[in-house]
Amino acid sequence: MTEETGVRWRLAVPPEVETEYVGTTLGPYYSDARVAVDTQLQACEVFRNLYGVATGEPSVPVPAYVGVASLGASMVLPDDHPPMVANQGRVLADWPAVLALRPAVPESSEWLNRYLEMREEMGRLLGKLPPLGAGQEGPITSAVLLRGDQFFLDVLDEPEVAHHLLGVVTQTYISFVRHVRRLNGQEEHGGVGIADDMAGMLPPSLWPEFVLPYWERIYQELGPGRRSVHTELLRPGHLPFLRQLDIGSYDPGNDQYLEVTDIVPLVEHMDVSWNLYTVRDMLNGTPESVRSTYENAVAAGARVIMTELCRRTPRENVHAFVEVGRRFE
Repeated sequence: MTEETGVRWRLAVPPEVETEYVGTTLGPYYSDARVAVDTQLQACEVFRNLYGVATGEPSVPVPAYVGVASLGASMVLPDDHPPMVANQGRVLADWPAVLALRPAVPESSEWLNRYLEMREEMGRLLGKLPPLGAGQEGPITSAVLLRGDQFFLDVLDEPEVAHHLLGVVTQTYISFVRHVRRLNGQEEHGGVGIADDMAGMLPPSLWPEFVLPYWERIYQELGPGRRSVHTELLRPGHLPFLRQLDIGSYDPGNDQYLEVTDIVPLVEHMDVSWNLYTVRDMLNGTPESVRSTYENAVAAGARVIMTELCRRTPRENVHAFVEVGRRFE
């Protein structure tokens, strides 16, 4: 494999790394408009100066748990830890509670309204309104956040309960995305991205009943447009379903169950982002191992390579990733 192959690459810089480089903390980042604006602008400048990479335009830092919070989850913003669900898996204690649940209305979401206020303040500081996210996890992940491990037993023992919950979180997802698109001045229909890390916890044999219909509903009702998905626990047996769903872009993240060779057959049908692992490769690696891992992935057939940083990643490893990325670009 030569450098002329044109392998694309991307460096993902999450809020915990932006705040690390700038010297702020995550609690204020997710709750204070000025901290969010200053952190994002300064981080972009720092990364441009250090690595020649921009981190993107400022946006409202809406946590992915706003959707489940509107369905009864208790979302908290620790002082210097990413947002979390304090009562994860304990929101719906029994099946009557599940069957009583109804889709959330975005206009009534306390957390979404907080972030609308934050957006207004960020807009005053920036001179223009930044984009707002819908704060949604995919259907299976949302179901697990609300019901916990019991959801996987429901799938087997009480399938009508599992389907009711999946229907509620799917409708909530669609409603929130539509609402936020209107607020952002976007078209109501367009490309659709789903992040559903827990979907791989269901075996391939259960996907046709419990995953595909709900993903397809989201893609249908919010599309047409390019379909993308991020999910980190898939096995090789799940991958044919991505083609069945006509996925245009697939990010396996740090999927411990897949190798580059598993995803290469998908490359001719969709964009597949092979990841250098955040901890194994970038945090605990060396510049030499980062370059070698990247080169091996290209040699195996990867055409899009990315990595997401975490705190304390050695800067020399980041430099190595950017250097080898540009070399194969």
